[in-house]
Amino acid sequence: MSARAHEPDAEETPAGRQTVMAGVAPVTLRERLQWKAAAPLEPKSAQKRCDHGLFDLEARRQTDLVDALRALQRAEQEAKTLTPTLTPAPTDGD
Repeated sequence: MSARAHEPDAEETPAGRQTVMAGVAPVTLRERLQWKAAAPLEPKSAQKRCDHGLFDLEARRQTDLVDALRALQRAEQEAKTLTPTLTPAPTDGD
């Protein structure tokens, strides 16, 4: 007896005639719904990228706190050196 002597089971579906394999159960509606419920959530519209600070994955604009502190100290130092000191003008003998 050959393997081809037994014709596989088939069923008619809206997509046409489909072969049912022995030992394989069709996917039920319950299994489909469980699979969709377990899937990760998808956004309803396109989301803006959060590419700044800690969330900048490409590290284009990541700020280093030490560098920011040094820049602030430099700015304060420059402000001190650029602030003119007011000295009274000499008087002519008053």
